[in-house]
Amino acid sequence: MIFYPLSLLLAFSVIVLQRTFVDLLFAGKIGLELSLILVIFAGFHFEQVRGGIFAMVTGFLFDCLSGAVMGLYTFFYVVVFFLTRLLTDRIYSEQMFFIMIFTFLCVLFEGLYIVVLYKSVFDVNMSYNLYRVFLPQALVAGVLSPALFAGLNYLEVLFHAGDRRSTEPL
Repeated sequence: MIFYPLSLLLAFSVIVLQRTFVDLLFAGKIGLELSLILVIFAGFHFEQVRGGIFAMVTGFLFDCLSGAVMGLYTFFYVVVFFLTRLLTDRIYSEQMFFIMIFTFLCVLFEGLYIVVLYKSVFDVNMSYNLYRVFLPQALVAGVLSPALFAGLNYLEVLFHAGDRRSTEPL
């Protein structure tokens, strides 16, 4: 039961870190998709109900704190979570190269999703941001994702006191 308050606190902390500290550190030139990496990690390691709720709450918090169209990130994060859960059963997901490529593709598709949504709803052409903003952002997220996964694995082991057995029922 402690999972839900702790996951809410973790999601909120990561989003605040992503929106403030990282923007200050890099002067707004490039953003890090830490919250999306967190949702991808949840897709690989959490069961469906917990992870789905976690992805939805993370997306909702990001929607609230980013000022974007309401529901933009909530929908995308839930879709990414369930896509990740679908791949988890079919692919060995602990391989570093796979994590890098998958994170790169998810961040790139997030950028494409934003461009298409803004074009279709608001008739705003943001396609120039694909190469200038979203591609470098995807590259950085892809490169950093194995290190972040290792840190999150360490937190998971620390939180469960070394017990990494699955919490899913048999």
